[in-house]
Amino acid sequence: MDYHYAELVGVAAAAASLYAAHAKTIIPLRVAAIVANVLAMGYSFLHGTYPTFALNALLLPLNAWRLRAMLNLIRETEAAAAGDMNADWLLPYMRPKNFKAGEIMMARGDYATEAFYIVSGEIEIVENGAVRKQGTLIGEIGLFTPNGRRTMTARAKTDVQAAKIDYDQFKELYFQNPQFGFRLLHLIVARLQTSNELPQPAGSVVTT
Repeated sequence: MDYHYAELVGVAAAAASLYAAHAKTIIPLRVAAIVANVLAMGYSFLHGTYPTFALNALLLPLNAWRLRAMLNLIRETEAAAAGDMNADWLLPYMRPKNFKAGEIMMARGDYATEAFYIVSGEIEIVENGAVRKQGTLIGEIGLFTPNGRRTMTARAKTDVQAAKIDYDQFKELYFQNPQFGFRLLHLIVARLQTSNELPQPAGSVVTT
């Protein structure tokens, strides 16, 4: 056995692990972690430290799966931003929530803690009478308002099947990957422009 070669592999594994620990975005982190897993497996095999080999053999598919999930998210986000401006790409991160006709989904002045995606049914924006249908994301603007409060009231016009995402998870997705954040903002601004709902100064009618 060439122990010098084995030590070089070990040093490379440690370097990859250190890079992963200092990576600020999720994709470089996962790539570095995968490289570290592969190198650590080689180092452990050459030294006969099989528990460490087994640990990295378990971590490798986990890191590969998480990397694939984030790449898919970015690809779907890009498709959404370039396409019909729906938000189907967020559904895997959301939980179902249903509303009866006439029920208030969010009220103006309330603290904004979650966004909703309309799976089926229709909602009405009370302040301007605008109707939102299937495939619409609402309430996401509250994540970016200075005071964190709703600026409009949304009421279920029919029975509504919706999916919700908490802002904590929204923020996690936003900060994990700058490209996701950029595409999310692109989606929001494009939807505002197409529906003539660009935010107005204080006291004006603005979006949810």
